[in-house]
Amino acid sequence: MSLVPGTSIATWLPPALRDVPGSGEASLSSARLLDALLAAVDTQYRLLAADIDQVWEDLFVESCAPWVVPYLAVLVGLPSDAERAEVAYAIALRRRKGTPGALRDFAEVLTAFSARVVEGWQVTLWSQRLGYPPPPRAAALSLADVAASRVGTPFDRARRSFTPGGNFDPAAATAVVWPWRVFTYRGTQAVPVSLPSAPSTHRYALHPLGVPAPLYIRPRPLSLSAEDLAASGGPAPAIEETGAPVRVTRRLIEALAGPGDLSEGGTRVIAPSHPLASSQPGDPPMLELSVGGSPIPWSSLRFGPLPPGAAAPFPPAAGQAVVDVDQGMVELAGDLAGSGPLRAVWHRPAPGGIGALAATTRGDLAARIVVRVNPMLAEGPGLSHSLAGAIALAQALEQSSKLVADPRSSRPDVEIRLETSDRLAVPPGTTSITSGLPRWRIVASLLSTPTLVGDLAIDLPGGTLSIEGLYVSGSLTVGPATSKLLLRNVTIDPTRGAVVSVLSGGSGGSVETALVAERCLLAPIQAGLGASVIMTDCLVDGRGHRLDEAGSGGPPPPPRPAVSSTAGARFGPDLQASGVTFAGQVQVDAIEATDCLFADGLQVVQRQRGCLRHCYLGPSPELGSLPPAYRCGPFPAPTFSSVAFEAAGYYALELASDQPLLSAAGDGGEVGAYHHARRAIRLAALRRRIHEFVPLGIDALVALAPWEE
Repeated sequence: MSLVPGTSIATWLPPALRDVPGSGEASLSSARLLDALLAAVDTQYRLLAADIDQVWEDLFVESCAPWVVPYLAVLVGLPSDAERAEVAYAIALRRRKGTPGALRDFAEVLTAFSARVVEGWQVTLWSQRLGYPPPPRAAALSLADVAASRVGTPFDRARRSFTPGGNFDPAAATAVVWPWRVFTYRGTQAVPVSLPSAPSTHRYALHPLGVPAPLYIRPRPLSLSAEDLAASGGPAPAIEETGAPVRVTRRLIEALAGPGDLSEGGTRVIAPSHPLASSQPGDPPMLELSVGGSPIPWSSLRFGPLPPGAAAPFPPAAGQAVVDVDQGMVELAGDLAGSGPLRAVWHRPAPGGIGALAATTRGDLAARIVVRVNPMLAEGPGLSHSLAGAIALAQALEQSSKLVADPRSSRPDVEIRLETSDRLAVPPGTTSITSGLPRWRIVASLLSTPTLVGDLAIDLPGGTLSIEGLYVSGSLTVGPATSKLLLRNVTIDPTRGAVVSVLSGGSGGSVETALVAERCLLAPIQAGLGASVIMTDCLVDGRGHRLDEAGSGGPPPPPRPAVSSTAGARFGPDLQASGVTFAGQVQVDAIEATDCLFADGLQVVQRQRGCLRHCYLGPSPELGSLPPAYRCGPFPAPTFSSVAFEAAGYYALELASDQPLLSAAGDGGEVGAYHHARRAIRLAALRRRIHEFVPLGIDALVALAPWEE
């Protein structure tokens, strides 16, 4: 006999023993010894059932437990450190060894990044035989040729006279890897940008936080060359710009243009036949715009510069929009701006899976009360247009349903699902949630990137509040009576003075508030003594550089501590961190840290508590004033690809071979927020094993595509 999943073993008992006096949810408050015994039996039954199910799942590499992957790898002839994707594609990869397509596939599977193979003989003008004296020959390239737009990029097709060695050796095959991934904003509401010098201008920032953000090409899903061959019936196509995670630039637009695709005037017009023009609704190669729910035709788009703080040199005509691909800005004509909010589908890069854009959050089917937020639908039962309305509606549903807390469950009692990518105003003042249900969750639905506009202050007395998969444009404050605040894949703008404030203590100091953050991009954290901060795979930015300031050399804002005490508090919080980058000094009472990067050092009060393992402790750490440190340097100062908020290489370590921090973590990987991405480990494995996929006599090389921001 077996149980239906989700049922209790109590269903086997006679009704006289199974039923509890009373009915409905009120029966949960009548605890009995029999209920406690049955709960213990249910727990053991679920553990046994899960163990049996896992035995079947361990037969397949797609579903097996992590500890099984090395054993399956050895069975198919791979090293024991092979990851799950390589084991899954092991046979398919080796069927076509020795071809450029197989080498590209191997690089993408091993690194989880996009790659392209450059064969040296295809870019060599003339190969010098060492046994003959060289005649006076030279290579030339016409700057008027469209090939000049690709010079210096991984798609460079210019042929060169050659010196043995390097990427342009005829006997070389180079795998070029882009160390970032591209994610898609779908229907995100643009942010109005005010111009005091031109108040009648209708300018918008595409980024949900209103920061500059250059456009990128639509990401290409991972597919093997053999799969492309079967689908097309011919040779697998080479990976060109339209299939790579590259930035949209003037040079790229010109390189991809065919005859008649571009026309110049005050602004540039890109014909619908251009490869970057929108072809399928909802899945554009570069950009898709809509106003008030109506799409803007591609023929109405113009491309040109929109100077920051100044009017456009060539404003849009009636029914048109001017797009600045270098800043991610759009200016609408007056007749379009009055039709409704501007929404866009576009693409942005990130070196790892942190922040709201990389969220994969979903609604919990076991939630007892569900309220949806979607401004594009009519309000009704369980549906609201605002966050404040959703909280009030959830409280009303709780009172009408007479639900009580279930201590046996760990699933959310109340779930507010943000099924939109619009900008939602936060409730005014401090929102104190009066509820008998202790577990509340505010979550963005899959593929949505909502933004909470303003300073969010919320308190759930004695409860746990989860906020997942969204942007916050202002500060986030959790009240002193809240037991726990969980942030998962949340991005809080650090460039405008926002903070994450944890007010600990409660009434009489009986409540200790815990802030738990997972894969978040956060503004500086402020918490007092008695609060605990637990972080995993996060980035806390106290410097607050904007992308335009980092690019143009403008004055950066004054630095702030990444973690410190609240105003008026003497001591900071207790900090537990694993795989976190702190840009700004960290000031805490006690600390336990592993694989972390403290870019500006740290100060700790309790030196007898905690430990620091495999961390970078700042430019000149005083080990005598810190807890015991294990394998924490000394290291040279880190070199970041960019320190600008939301840049492609935002506080990502440069992947230079002489950077010791790339192998300073406990597992041999890099320290800091992108430790989970395993970039350095995977690239090292590719360099070590790339020769397996090239013919004898071919020099296999690995190169990194240059950062474009």
